[in-house]
Order: sequence, then C-alpha cells, then structure tokens
Amino acid sequence: METFFVPLARDNSIHLSCTLYTPPRRGLPRDTLIVFATGIDNPGSIWHLTIDALLELEGAGNLPPMLVYDRVGQGKSVGKNADMPGRPKGHGRDCLDAAHDIRDLVSQIGQRKLGTHEDGIDCLKILFVASSIGAAICRLYAGAYPKTVSALVIVDSTLANSDTISLFPDPQAPDFDVGSLPDGVTAKICYDARRIIGAVYGSTSPNKEGLWRGNLPSLLPHSDEPKIVGPSSRTPYVTVIEHDRAKFVKDIWKAVKFPKIMSELYFGPQWHEYNKGLARLTRPGLSKGPISKKGTGHLIHRDDPRFVAEEIMEIIDKLRQDEASHI
Repeated sequence: METFFVPLARDNSIHLSCTLYTPPRRGLPRDTLIVFATGIDNPGSIWHLTIDALLELEGAGNLPPMLVYDRVGQGKSVGKNADMPGRPKGHGRDCLDAAHDIRDLVSQIGQRKLGTHEDGIDCLKILFVASSIGAAICRLYAGAYPKTVSALVIVDSTLANSDTISLFPDPQAPDFDVGSLPDGVTAKICYDARRIIGAVYGSTSPNKEGLWRGNLPSLLPHSDEPKIVGPSSRTPYVTVIEHDRAKFVKDIWKAVKFPKIMSELYFGPQWHEYNKGLARLTRPGLSKGPISKKGTGHLIHRDDPRFVAEEIMEIIDKLRQDEASHI
C-alpha cells in the first residue's frame, strides 16, 4: 500500500490524496485498475474495510491494483472548489468535473506507477466500485471515455435523475389533491418530507466537500441511459447493490426524523425502480441485480464490507475467465 498526492493537470492548485494497493505479483485480469469512488462527504478511507475483506478472499493474491482517493474537499486532499455564481459558496465543480478528475488520476498513476504508456491510457481497463453519488460520477466517466470501463459495481447509487424533493407530493402545487393521498399521509407530512429531504439529498443543497449536484439530473436524466460501452464484447459487467429498505427507513428516521411512511410508500419504491434501471446499463447477460443484504443501510460497504467484497471478486473472476478464454 502506497499513499501519495497527485496534482491535477486540470488545476495544479489541487492535490488529490491517493492510496494505491499493488499486488505482490502481476494482477489478473491484466491491464486493469480497480477504482473506488465514494459518496458525498465520505473520504476514500471508508473503502478500507471493503478492501481488507477483499484481500482475505480466495484469489486475492493476484488482484489488480486498487486505487482509493479523496475528491476535492474530501479527506486529506489539498485545495478547494472555487465559487461560481448561482451556486452555494465553494461549489464551483460538478460531477462531470469529478469524472474528469478521475481520468487525470488514471492517466498520471497509470504512467508513473503502473508502467502504462501515455498513449496507452485507454488500454488500462477500469473496474469501478462506486457508492452513492460516486456511481453517477463513474457513469459520467464511462460516457466521456467509452470503451475504458470493463465493470461497474454500484453500491446504493444516488437518484441522479431527480432533485429528490419531487419524489414526494407537493402540497403547494395547484393540482394537489389531499384526497388522493394514501392512508396515513397528510399534507403536513408531505411538506415535512420535502423540507427534510431537500436539506439532506436535494440536488441543490450545499455539502461540506463543495460538489455541485444541481445540474446532475440534466447530465444523467435516465437511470438506464446512456448504456456503458465496454472495451470488449463481453463487457461491461454491472452489479447493482441496494440497501435493505427496512434498515434505511430506520436509519433516516433516526438521523433526520424523515417520516417513515414516506420512506415506505414513496422513497423506497422509487429508489428501487431507479436501481432496476441501472441494471439495464449493460446487456442482460452481463448484469446482476438489484440485490440487497439484510441489515445494510445506505453505506452498505460500511455495514457489510465482506458482502460488497464478494460481489467485487465475482466480477473479477468473470473478467479473469474472459481473459483466459482469449489467450
């Protein structure tokens, strides 16, 4: 394991903190880098338990190199997001910027640490493991750099195509009909749900790291489009993992007093439908999920790191088998 900082070529005032795990011998599949991407305000270190679990699994002796990093405004990274008119202070960079930052890291680390030639960066295949908004960032990466992503393990993605607030009825809308609400749901509960969720998950709400999400619904308006184009006909593999709904309902009530009935009737079902769309980002034979594990909340990799590690290893084994069949 090696830790270091990488200055962004796009903005050398920013130095991203990186941790690179390299195998003791040549990793399989070859020419592959596993990149872990986190959710809002979660430093890269949140993945260490998953990586520890992965290293304990059978076949871990020749894993591909693995990269964990902190985005701008996260963890130990140096620098900050600039100001931009119309956004909260310090929210000058968006998810597409974050995707290009990953490309910057992959290019520099590939050349300096993995022996990849500058002209061969596109030959370095990426296996993304991404949670929450990290999944949206990695989808944007795959769109900007087609045929470079061989697999994507999505760990409870954010609902990128929604401001989240509009998932719930608006009691202030002209066509609002209180009589159409399900039993137990009132106008006040709807109002409270929208207010609370807007502060936590709203796309225009500020966050500590300063990542702007306000334009994300326009960048990724569909859960199942655009399709990810892999480097070969047998890629990309996509596994979609979602939280245990019962656990999430309890967690979000405990954290911010979000009404349980609104999680059960609105948030959970719509999130599940979104995850079903994510599973269609590749062809059916290469897709798995949505799957869940009892007792896991939104931070599935924290609640059950071995479960996530096993799903990562399953994809690695598939990529190894594909590679062996072409040798």
